[in-house]
Amino acid sequence: MRKRIVAVLTGLFLIGMAGVASAEVLTFDTMPDGGGAVTLGTYMEWDAAGYIYNESTTETADLFFNDTVDLNAFQLGGGTGTVTVTAYGLDASTPSPWDYVQLWTMDVDLMGGWVNVTTNVSGVDKLSLMPTTFNTTMDNVDYSAVPEPFSVLLLGAGLVGLAGLRRKN
Repeated sequence: MRKRIVAVLTGLFLIGMAGVASAEVLTFDTMPDGGGAVTLGTYMEWDAAGYIYNESTTETADLFFNDTVDLNAFQLGGGTGTVTVTAYGLDASTPSPWDYVQLWTMDVDLMGGWVNVTTNVSGVDKLSLMPTTFNTTMDNVDYSAVPEPFSVLLLGAGLVGLAGLRRKN
């Protein structure tokens, strides 16, 4: 009985250590780096009004996630017209840390107000706003952190331990 209790507590501990990815929303109200979650690329700027925007109408503006994320949604605003948004993930097949693979792209029609964009894309490391004839603003980036491999390993070890104990009895 004592072994069973120890095994159950150990399994619960390992499952708890693995954790679950929870959604977060970057509002850019006070911190241009989203509290350390993102890095603004060369042509992406922060405005004290609480959003980020592309400062160039001729160059691509990038938002880099400091960890790989599942991108759920975001809001775009700015001028009137179409902006192309592209999500990229790191290309694991190359040794270079700067090689990206396109995961998702969308042309978004802006009509002078905020537009909600739903993406649901996994493995995102960079989000790019393509050049337009106007400045595009971005806010309320909704993402979930991708669980790290070690956490998944701990979860698996806990489940295997529980299954082994059950089989032994």
